[in-house]
Amino acid sequence: MIIVRITSGLGNQMFQYAFYRLMQERYPETEVRADVTWFHANDDHHGYELERIFADVSGSDFMLQKATTRQLLHVTGLIPNIMTGKAGRTFEKIRRYPNRIIRECTQKKCLPQRIDELELCFGDGHMSAADLYGKVMNLDTTKDWYLAGFWIEEMYYRERLLSGQLQRELKFPAFSTAKHTDGQLDSDHVDKNRENIDNAQLAADMNSCNSVSIHVRRGDYLTTYSSDFIALGREYYEQAVAYMNEHVESPVYYIFSDDIEFIKKEFTWLQNYVVVTGNEGVNSFRDMQLMSYCKHNIIANSTFSQWGAFLNQNAGHITIYPRSYMRTKDNEVKTIPGWVML
Repeated sequence: MIIVRITSGLGNQMFQYAFYRLMQERYPETEVRADVTWFHANDDHHGYELERIFADVSGSDFMLQKATTRQLLHVTGLIPNIMTGKAGRTFEKIRRYPNRIIRECTQKKCLPQRIDELELCFGDGHMSAADLYGKVMNLDTTKDWYLAGFWIEEMYYRERLLSGQLQRELKFPAFSTAKHTDGQLDSDHVDKNRENIDNAQLAADMNSCNSVSIHVRRGDYLTTYSSDFIALGREYYEQAVAYMNEHVESPVYYIFSDDIEFIKKEFTWLQNYVVVTGNEGVNSFRDMQLMSYCKHNIIANSTFSQWGAFLNQNAGHITIYPRSYMRTKDNEVKTIPGWVML
C-alpha cells in the first residue's frame, strides 16, 4: 500500500492530489490512499478543501480514496489522529508522546517505508529533486510506503497537465444562480446567490475581452512566512504588465489579492483594471476559478495562482511567473508552453 499525505492550503493540496494520482497511475496494482488527518488538528487557511470543491462536479474525473485508521496504523506504525475539530487538536498533543516512543523503538523498521520530501531535499538528506523523483517512481511495492511532501516540481505533474487530465479532474463547480420553484430565493442563500451572480458576470466579462489576471499575495507572506517567502514588489508587476501590453491587444487586468487596500493604494499606475472582491472564507477558491477563466495570467510566488494558470484552458494563453520565490530559492524554470519567467 502507498499512502500520500495531504496538508496545507488549497494550492498545496492540489499538488499533493496530482502526486497521489501519479502514484495511482505508476503503481496500478498497488492500493494508493490519501491521508487527510493533518486537518484534524490544523485549520490553516480553510482546512481540507479538495472533496468539498471538486468531488461532486458534473462531468469531473476527480477521484480520491482516503486511508482508513487501520491502514494508517499499519503503514506508519504510529497512532493516527482519529478526532476532528477541537478534540482533534487536543488528541494531537496526547498522541505525540506514545508515537515518539514507538518511533524510537521501531526507527530502523519504519524509516525505509517513509519518504519525507522536506527532510530529504531540504533537511539533512541533501537529495536532489531529480534523485527523489527517481526514488518515488521506482518504489519496492512489496513494502508499504508513506509519502509526505508538497511535490510542486514540474516532473510530478507535467505529463498529466499537458494531456488535459488534471483539468478534467480538477473542475470547478458552476456558479449556481438558480431560484426556488416559486421564483424566490431562500433568505439564507441570498448572499451566496449574489456572490454567484457577481462571479458569473465577471466570468462573462473576462470571456468577452483580452482579460489578464494579476495575483498579489501578501497576508501571511508579511507575517507568519516572512522569513521564508518574498512578497513581490512593484518592479515584478510592472515588468509583467509591460510584457502583456506588448504581446496582448487591449488587455483588461483583473487583480486578485488578500490585501485589497494595498491594491487600491499601490496599483494606481495600472490602467484598465478591475479589482476583484467578495470571494472570502470557504468561497476563496472562486478567485482561483476566475483566474483560470482569464485569457492570460500574471501569477505570484503562490501555489494558489499557479493552479489558476494551470487550469486555464484558453488557447495560446500566456502566463508570467516570478523568478523570485522563496528568500533562499528561485522559482523552478517551467517548460510548459506559454510560461514566461520574469
